[in-house]
Amino acid sequence: MKSVPIVAIMNNWPKFLPYPASWAKGFALSIGFWLIIWVLLPRYYYYYYRFNTAYWRSISNSDFEGAIVFAWLCQIPLFAFYHWGLSKFAEWVEIRRHSHSPPTATVSAWLHWREGIIAFATLPAAIVMGIPAIALFMVPMGNSSGEIVALILGSAIASTYLYHFRFAKLIKILVKFLGILYSYLLKILEILFVPILTGTPFFLLTIVTAEMVPIKLLPLTTFLLVVCVFWSGIVGYAVWHHWSAHLLNWAATWWPADSPGYSHIQARKSWKHNQTAASQSFVRHTTSWHLAANDATYLIYFNLIAIVFGAIGYRLFGEPSEWLKAEEQILGYIVALVWVVLWHFWGSRREVDIARGQPSVKTSAKRRSSNTNLSDPDPVEVELNQLAAELGNTRMRPVRKSTSPPQKRSSPTKKPKPEQAQWYVFRSGKAEGPYTKKQLQDVQKITDRTKVRLGEAEWQRAGEIPELATYLTHK
Repeated sequence: MKSVPIVAIMNNWPKFLPYPASWAKGFALSIGFWLIIWVLLPRYYYYYYRFNTAYWRSISNSDFEGAIVFAWLCQIPLFAFYHWGLSKFAEWVEIRRHSHSPPTATVSAWLHWREGIIAFATLPAAIVMGIPAIALFMVPMGNSSGEIVALILGSAIASTYLYHFRFAKLIKILVKFLGILYSYLLKILEILFVPILTGTPFFLLTIVTAEMVPIKLLPLTTFLLVVCVFWSGIVGYAVWHHWSAHLLNWAATWWPADSPGYSHIQARKSWKHNQTAASQSFVRHTTSWHLAANDATYLIYFNLIAIVFGAIGYRLFGEPSEWLKAEEQILGYIVALVWVVLWHFWGSRREVDIARGQPSVKTSAKRRSSNTNLSDPDPVEVELNQLAAELGNTRMRPVRKSTSPPQKRSSPTKKPKPEQAQWYVFRSGKAEGPYTKKQLQDVQKITDRTKVRLGEAEWQRAGEIPELATYLTHK
């Protein structure tokens, strides 16, 4: 009887049925959580499951919330330990099968702890989604031991399907979106608070000298105060950008290569703003001053938007002193949302272009358009002008455009750029690479079940990536 290859079995696996690895993770997550609660609160589960006064009193008297939180937090080190143990076991199996020394490169600690964080984020959704299954298993159960089994089975099934449909990837997308929104809000707060901090000495000086200034000079002193606060804010922005460049360059020297954010930090280090910060002083660092001017321009937009929405609120709700708390909050949320949108579509893009040292897109587009619209001059007019110059005539004939269509210049054929090796393969509990797509087929002989990734992206099955379809090895 011939043994069926594992690859063929996995290829024919039903799409709606989770893989064995997902079942193992789901049951490990559910068993670890509910057993910790069962050990911490035995009185709760040994009590007969019925809705009466004594039952609710036993729950209220016990530290039920503390036990849940403790059991929830325990899943992070537990699943990190599980992942570490499985990677060591896979490494041991690989050594026994091929009889070679253990690999020098080991799985990074971040990959172990990432599994714990994924389990921590998956557990609440699994319990909520597993309520129907828990209730179904509760029906035939009549004692406390049966109830804990029902809780384990219901949440295990739900967490298994969450692992199967990559619930962690959805959480990562949401966290990334919230992180971008949070960073935008921090940037807006920075733009607002820097002028306040740098302008505080001028405010204090104005308060001290207010009684000495005549009333007729009050408009002039107010104008000087605004100008001083504005320019001090620009200096504060420049100091902030120059200091942040040094801070990021320092972080790039020790940031672990396998940790999240490593590729982003290294990319930021290669920007012109960060490269020139180490060799130029604060006064001569032009990109910091350009970034400060960008922030100051955006600060002006802030004030204009606030004035416009203040006028709209005055027309809708009357005097500001008469506004209700709900009206103030709604108007504030709208202003903050407009600020974030404006920074997303204008401010942040302009800031990145300045920090990278890229030229303005509009200027380069205008230069390209002005050069492409020029047509070749008429050769007859050019010959007549040259002849007139040789005869001593200083009056030239105007060169008119040629009536014949311009000929296309033959451009030399460009050689295709060689593909960069940026694909990694997960083998024997570690990442191997980088490889090109051709090397994935010739060297690694990947199949549709092989785990690969592009750069610092998430690990995926090679069969799920369309661009690798022609490079798969079919066994």
